[in-house]
This record gives sequence, C-alpha cells and structure tokens, in this order.
Amino acid sequence: MPGAKDRLIGADATLYTFTFGSTLNTGTMASGSWYKIASISGAVTFPAGYAVGNLYLGNGHALNAGNTAALGTSVVVADASSFEIAFLRDETEVTVLTDDVKKYRAGKSDLSGTINGINFISEMQKPGSIANRFFKIVNATAGNVSTLTAVEGGALYGQFFIQDDTATVGETHAFLFGQIELFGYNLGAAVADAQSWSSGLRMIGNDPILYFKANS
Repeated sequence: MPGAKDRLIGADATLYTFTFGSTLNTGTMASGSWYKIASISGAVTFPAGYAVGNLYLGNGHALNAGNTAALGTSVVVADASSFEIAFLRDETEVTVLTDDVKKYRAGKSDLSGTINGINFISEMQKPGSIANRFFKIVNATAGNVSTLTAVEGGALYGQFFIQDDTATVGETHAFLFGQIELFGYNLGAAVADAQSWSSGLRMIGNDPILYFKANS
C-alpha cells in the first residue's frame, strides 16, 4: 500500500509575470531563485536535457565558462482556486495492406486547460492584473485624479501545483511550470455568489516542465 506521503492532497495554481535582469556569465546562482538560461556549454552548470530559454532553479553553484543565465524577478498576478490541464496526442494511422489490425503512431502532444479564480477589487485594479490583460484600466482617486493603464501584454507564467506543501518534512512539493497565454475572462454577478473569473489557457514558449522537490 502506498504511504500517506505518496498521496496528492490538493490543487492550486499561481500566475506570475517575470522580468529578467542582465545576462550573467560569472558568479553563483542563488539557491531557490529562478534563472532563464541564455546559453549552454557542456553539462557542468545545467544538467543534461535543459534548453536555452528554460527556467532553472538555482542551487548555489557557479556559472561555468560558456554558460549564462538571467535572474528572474517574479510578481504574483493571481492565485487560482482551481485548474485542469489535459495533454492529448494526435493519433496518425499508419496501416498498410498487409496489416490485419490497424496501426497507429503518436503525434505531437497538445496541451489545453482551464483555470478559475475569485475576483478581488484590490487585485483587479492593479496594473498587470488578469483583468488588465484584457481591458485598459482606469484608477481614479477620491479627488477624481485618473490614471490609465494600457492593456498588459508581457510574459505570463503559471505554477500549477499538484501538491502545494513546502514546509512538511517528508512531503514532496510538486508543480507544473511554464509560460502560458490566457484566452478568456469573464465578469458577472449573482446574489450570494462570489464573483469569479475563468479562462482557457495554452502553453507557449519552451515546453512546460513538471517539478518534484523534496522537503527537508
């Protein structure tokens, strides 16, 4: 029987914007900070399998010659209340006349999903909010001084937790991480219901990575 530590106990998601500093070619990558890989030479700095453009979690080791990365600074855009992400592969029939049973090959994976959250005025009115990715936003003071924010178009990243536990010793912190695009937003109101938003999403940029991090 699997132990309690093997059972996933919840789902959540956080959406971030990232800005990246100057590309670093010397020094150490701070433990726990995210870096965007700019160049790779060998497998001394970045383990095999990483690609230019991937986000890498620093662990205090040095950038070796030919390996460069830029430190990412994240800003939380929204916490989500639920999400669902599905991976589907195209199936291509490759049957020939000599086959008695049809044969198939798997094509590229297609990822799509939905994400849901609760609207808070304090979050919606901030520049770069989820609402701001679809609308211009005007904030006006009590003295009628207005500030207009143009529609936000910067990179958006999603951290989709399948187990959000960073403190309990013996647990595994698990999440899917990648750059995303949102394709919908809704506003509405019903008596006695929380006002919520939902959106379809797709992954863009580098392929998403599923991370498992042991707590100590």
